[in-house]
Amino acid sequence: MMKIIILIAVLSAFAWYMYTKDVSSLELSQDKITIALNKKSISISVRQIEEKNLSFQTLQVKQKILERTDGSLLVWEESRTDGEYQYNFPASKSVQMILYAKKINILFQASNLYGAQVIIKNGEVLNAIFRQSDDQSLTLLYGLSDMEFLETIKELKSSEVLLESSMVHDVLRLDNPKYAIKTGWSTRLHTIDGLITPVDYE
Repeated sequence: MMKIIILIAVLSAFAWYMYTKDVSSLELSQDKITIALNKKSISISVRQIEEKNLSFQTLQVKQKILERTDGSLLVWEESRTDGEYQYNFPASKSVQMILYAKKINILFQASNLYGAQVIIKNGEVLNAIFRQSDDQSLTLLYGLSDMEFLETIKELKSSEVLLESSMVHDVLRLDNPKYAIKTGWSTRLHTIDGLITPVDYE
């Protein structure tokens, strides 16, 4: 009888966990970015104007420069390690390293979806949304205006999700494709700085 009671308790706890767990996504289709958390979602219309592919021994990166209807730009970056490697740090630390940032202020976090303001080396600020679906992949979107970034946070956040710090306004606007990409992927970043590490199967 005790085993049955324990089994029921474990199943109930698991069901409650699955029911309350946040589910997020950050996806790019041909002409639209979709940011979703649970049943809420936001769509951003875009047009791809440039794509770059970076290949390292342990990592593949796709970089896409996207144009808005007002002429402003967003940058979308998807990265995935090969099967024997994984990201070594939490998503926020990885993003800080990839952008060579002085500081990263997390304003929103639910499940594995984050909204942050990133202070890059020259003191300029980028609004960024990123998601780490597992230890081997990371998706990063940056370049949103203050208003759109704040509206996105307000739309997605629930009573369980709090703004963790106040926003800095007057962020960097991306308007030149030649200088839009702000990340600094390199072999040194992966191998010496330890961004990527072998998978621990133990």
